[in-house]
Amino acid sequence: MTEKKCPVELKPMTTWVQEEDPRGICRECLLGPVLQWYRDELGAKGYTKFVGELNQIAHEAEVLPLTLCEKLDNIKGEVEESLRERLEEFDCAAQAYKPEDDS
Repeated sequence: MTEKKCPVELKPMTTWVQEEDPRGICRECLLGPVLQWYRDELGAKGYTKFVGELNQIAHEAEVLPLTLCEKLDNIKGEVEESLRERLEEFDCAAQAYKPEDDS
């Protein structure tokens, strides 16, 4: 059996959020679900410090998407391998999103 390779070339979130989407999808709009996925997963694994930092960024009046993405990328470098892989799955889901996925 041949293993299927994911067609998404995963990028750091800071790179991805700054690029214009060729399909016209608002990448900043996709950060809300990604943020929630990160908070849920980090909280379940006991990373309350990171959850608090993400909550602080999310509650600032003028949240810059790049600031949030920098934090998401940094967190992946500070957690164990299995959790990093899980967080990258969230990044991949956002980066692979297509509007027709909603139907």
